[in-house]
Amino acid sequence: MIITAPTGAGKTALVRELDPSRFEIISFDSRQIYKELSIGTAAPSPEDCEKIPHHLVSFLSPSETIDAAKFVTKAEEALDDILSKGKIPVLTAGTGFYLNAFLFGMFPVPKITEEVRVKVESLSMEERIQELRKLDPKALQKIFPNDNYRYGRALEVNWMGTIWSELKVEEGSGALISRNLNILGAFFLDLDRKELYERIDSRAKKMIESGMAEEAKRVADKYGEDCPGLQSLGYNFALENIKGTSNLETFFGNLSQSHRNYAKRQITWFRKQKILEPIHPKEAYEKIKKI
Repeated sequence: MIITAPTGAGKTALVRELDPSRFEIISFDSRQIYKELSIGTAAPSPEDCEKIPHHLVSFLSPSETIDAAKFVTKAEEALDDILSKGKIPVLTAGTGFYLNAFLFGMFPVPKITEEVRVKVESLSMEERIQELRKLDPKALQKIFPNDNYRYGRALEVNWMGTIWSELKVEEGSGALISRNLNILGAFFLDLDRKELYERIDSRAKKMIESGMAEEAKRVADKYGEDCPGLQSLGYNFALENIKGTSNLETFFGNLSQSHRNYAKRQITWFRKQKILEPIHPKEAYEKIKKI
C-alpha cells in the first residue's frame, strides 16, 4: 500500500491508526532519515514506532548523506523483512523522488569521480544553478527550486559527460515489476489548501515550542552548521533564532512559509503521478480498513 502526502497533511496520524499485526511502514522521506533531528523533521515519535514498526526512520547520522541508490537498497531490504513476516508493507512518502526510484527504477547515472564530487561540493547553490543553466537548462525545470542536493547531483552527472535531464529509467528495473508487487491502494492525501495551511502553521508552532532551535544548536555544536542533516527544511531559521539574529515571530513566519512552499511543490509533484488517488485522509482510512 502507498500513502503519500505533503508536509502537515496528516500522514503520521493516519499511519498511527493502522493495525500493527497486519502492517509495517517503510518511510520514504529525505529528512526523517536523520538521527537527532526528530523535532524539525516531524519524525514519528518513539511511541509511534513502538506501536507500529517504521523502517528507514532516524537511521543516519546528521554528518552523513545517502543517495537514492543506497536508499532504494535499504528499502528493498525492509520490504523483504516485512513480507517475510506475512505483513503488508505500507510505503509512506513525502519525498516522491525516492519512492519513484524504488517503484519504477533508477536512472543509469555514470560513476562520479572523487575529483568531480569535490569540485561540485565546493560550489554554492547559486554557482551550481549557473553551471546547470549553461550545461543542462532542462534540468532546472525538473528539480524543485532550492533543492541544492539535486542541483549538485545533476551537475556531477553533466560534468561526467552525460546530460542529466535526458536520462531515462530502465524499464522494469523498479520493485513494482521486479518484485511483482500487488498494490492494494495508492493514496495522495489531498486536503483543502486552507485546511492544509492551518495545519502547517500549527505544526510550525509546535516545532518551535518543542525546541527545534535547541535541537539545531545541539547538532550544529556536534557536527557543524554545514552538516547534511541541518540542510533539511527550516533548520537555517532555527539556527538564526538560537543565535539571536531573529525573534520568535520571525522564526515562526519563516518556518511556516518554507513549509507551505515545500507543500506546494509536493502537491504539484504528487498530482502528476497517475498511480496515486487524490483522497481526504478520513476517506483513505475508511478504504484502508476494508483492505
